[in-house]
Amino acid sequence: MRVEVEHVMKDQAAPPTPADAPVVLGLQKAIKAVYGRDAQPGGVGGGTVAAFFRRAGLPAAVWSTSLETAHQPNEYCPIDALVGDAKVFAHLFLNP
Repeated sequence: MRVEVEHVMKDQAAPPTPADAPVVLGLQKAIKAVYGRDAQPGGVGGGTVAAFFRRAGLPAAVWSTSLETAHQPNEYCPIDALVGDAKVFAHLFLNP
């Protein structure tokens, strides 16, 4: 038996955003202010829209509250998580 593999789509990972980038530090501060939790920077498997910015040389961070139902049937996010995340982003933008 012979198996052939064809790359239909291939994308090299974008360079990571430094953990000390202002966007990361600001996001950590905002998460702490809203949720009272310490956030740790880390990589995300797969592609995100931030990769486009990072390839252009702009530091970018991706974050959301997740129940780990992404990309599954009946994917959902509770309203209180959406409201909390909106508060985090408001805090980030209003407290440079």
